[in-house]
Formats: sequence, C-alpha cells, structure tokens
Amino acid sequence: MTNELDKISELPGHIMDNILSRLPIKDAVRTSILSRKWRYKWSSVPELVFDDQCTSLGGVPSLQPNVQKNLVQIIDEVLLLHTGPIQTFMLCHKGFQATSNIDHWILHLSRVSIKVIVLYIYRGWNYKIPTCLFNCQDLIKLKLLRSEVKIPSTFEGFKNLLSLHLLLVELSPDGLEALISRCPLLKHLQLWKLGIKQIKVEAGNLEWLDVEGALQDVAFGVMNCLKSIRIAFSDNIGNRFGPGNANSSNLHQLFRNLPNIQSLKLQNYSLKYLAIGNVPKTPPNELVHLKCLFTCIDFNSVEEILTAMCLIRSSPQLKLVDFQNRVEDQQTTRIGTTADFWEDHRACCLEKVQVVSIGGISGSEPELELINILLTCSPNLLKMTIRPNSMSGEGKLVRELLRFRRASTQAEVIFL
Repeated sequence: MTNELDKISELPGHIMDNILSRLPIKDAVRTSILSRKWRYKWSSVPELVFDDQCTSLGGVPSLQPNVQKNLVQIIDEVLLLHTGPIQTFMLCHKGFQATSNIDHWILHLSRVSIKVIVLYIYRGWNYKIPTCLFNCQDLIKLKLLRSEVKIPSTFEGFKNLLSLHLLLVELSPDGLEALISRCPLLKHLQLWKLGIKQIKVEAGNLEWLDVEGALQDVAFGVMNCLKSIRIAFSDNIGNRFGPGNANSSNLHQLFRNLPNIQSLKLQNYSLKYLAIGNVPKTPPNELVHLKCLFTCIDFNSVEEILTAMCLIRSSPQLKLVDFQNRVEDQQTTRIGTTADFWEDHRACCLEKVQVVSIGGISGSEPELELINILLTCSPNLLKMTIRPNSMSGEGKLVRELLRFRRASTQAEVIFL
C-alpha cells in the first residue's frame, strides 16, 4: 500500500530537477525527508538563490537574533554539500551585509564553471570584489550592487559575458572602459550611479543600454547593434559642459555612432544635456529606426524644445512619443508667446505616430502649442493621453483642446 502511494519517488529525474529548481533553497533541502531517492537530490540543484526566504519561517521573518550568522552558515553548508555543477549563484538577502566569507564563496565558484553571479549587498560597507571573480571565464551574466571593483592587470576579459549590471559600484572610468572592452559578446549593460562623472561605452554587440547617475558627460563609440537606450542625468548640469567644437552639439555627438536605435528614454536632465551646443535644425538621418521616444522636458526651454523637435524630425518611423514635464525653478531662455517659434516646427516627422502621452502639464501656452502640433501633424494618431499635474485647471485645458484640429479622425484624447 505504501509503495502504491509513493508516486513522488517514481518521478523521472528531470521532473524532480525541475521541481527543485523552482523551490527556495531552504525548501529544496527539506525535500530530503520525502524518501531515500530524494535525500540528496537537492545537492545537485544547479541554481542556488539565497534571498530573504532563506531566513524566514512560513513567510514571516525569522526570530533568530543573528540573521547574518544564520545566512553565512546556510551558504557554507550548501556549498560544502553541493555535488553537481553550479550554474547560478544569487545572493540578494536584504538583511545581509558585506563579510569576508564572500571571498571564500567566490573562490569556490571560480572553480566550478559558474555562469551567473548576482551579488547584491544591501547593508554595511561596499564589498571589495576579490580578483578570483575575474577567473570565472564561463560567466554569461554578472550583477553587482554596492561593490568596489578594481580590474586586475592580468584580466583578459569575460569572453562569454552577455549581461553586465553594475549598480552603486565603485570603479574608475578607465576600469569601466577596460571591463566593457574586454567583454566582446556583451548584449545588455546597466550602469547605475557608479560615482564617476564621465562614462564612455563602446561594445560592438550591445543591444540594450541603461545609464544613470550624477553625470557630466557620456560618449558612445560605434554600436551598430544597439536598439534600446535609457539615459538619466540625475543632476542639473546647467550649461557648464558643451562640445569642444562650436559647430557641434551634444545631440549630434551622442547619436552619430548609434544608427539602429529603436527605443530612446531620456530621463531627468538628459534632454537638457543634449540641448547643449548648436542643435541642428535639419539633423542628419541618424534615427531612421527609432519607434519609441520617452523624454523629460522643460516646456519653457527653447533649447530643450528645439532638441525634442530635432529628435522627432530625424525619426521617420516614430510610433510612440511620451513627454514628461520637468518643471524648473529658474529659466535662462523662455518661449513665452512666440507663435512664430511653433509655426516653424509644424513640419515634423509625425506621419506614423500612433500613441502620444504627455504628463505633468499645467496648461501653459508652450504645452498647448506642442499638443496642437502633435494633433494637427499626426494623421495616424490613435490615442493621446494627458496627465495634468493638477485637476484644478482641467476644465480650461479641455476647452483649449477642443479648439485644436485633429489630423486623424480616429484620434482619442484621454485625461488621467
């Protein structure tokens, strides 16, 4: 009777592996009590994830007084008893802080052909990455949070790395450039608040790029495969940093080597950075594949409006446009009521635009003029979503919009 009911022990090995890979490591170890066949099955699980569930009981945080000590003991025992290959090692416990024990774990991983390392340090000081990490030549994904990285002189590169994420990581600009240049297959790159002011990226196979921080300058080498990019200048750079060539602009320099961009996100002060320099009225045909444009914009800035219009004019395939109002305390140049300014920019490249979103607006004249252009110059527009920063002036805003002609008979205007 017992043998007939013990269906779980008769499962094929690959199904048992699939079950164990979906369980938290703590529950995977507990399967040892199911039967003799399951006793050591967990020790060959290829993916080791140590997160908050490792030190919790029934979804409630553990009452043990020393979570740090408890987690260190768990990781030590799992690595000691593990018998099969380890493909993924993920340490992302929010109560864990940097400790020298990590050095031993990474040394162990460097000897087992590890493919994915995720090391998130949420508490305490930044963890200094040991040089043995750079011996993990089979890595395809590396994610670091709150670490200190120094590239060893003997490092020849991660030849198989496809995805690199550096978040709140301390390293020099030269170190960053050396690391990226020695990952020839890199496709995904995230650089978030690295503590350096200038970033240079050149990776021939890169497809996705996310850059954020208190930056002063960014530079991109030739990247023909890059399709999606997000840039977020978190600090207001003012007008202090411009291109060396007076006839050039940050806009032209940034995108001259990125011919195949399909999605572009410019957040915080990124558009203000691109507006520095001589923004061309008729830009070169550099964004012919761009389909989605998201940007934070100061609607009272002539330079930023010019830059946004330049991006739109150079994007004949543009289908989605999203503007988020970024209100400035002080302005050096204002559009005001200059109708001629807007009239000069009605010949925009909006033939294929289908979706428009505008957020944080108050109904000022520059905002309304831009909405008017988007409505009257977008023959295939399907939906425009408007998110006012206050509901108090919604009635006036609606009345103004009712006066605008729509090039598309299908265009729907939605207020949120």
